[in-house]
Amino acid sequence: MGRKPDQPLTVEEAKARLRAVAAEATPAAWVREHPWDAVALAFAAGLLAGLDTDARRPMASALAEFLAAELASASRKAP
Repeated sequence: MGRKPDQPLTVEEAKARLRAVAAEATPAAWVREHPWDAVALAFAAGLLAGLDTDARRPMASALAEFLAAELASASRKAP
């Protein structure tokens, strides 16, 4: 957009921007951008589902940290 940072968006521009951001904020969009991370995540989730209860907690913590880091980096990339 070719506007000054201090100028507010018009209603139509804001709607268009919201639609664009919402389209990229889906799991499918993340998988398209990070296919190998998605494979690793699916593999880890499968392992997590098959582990006994005592072994599941550290794996779940590591998986939660990974997801939090990915979500944080994705939110910083958003326009």
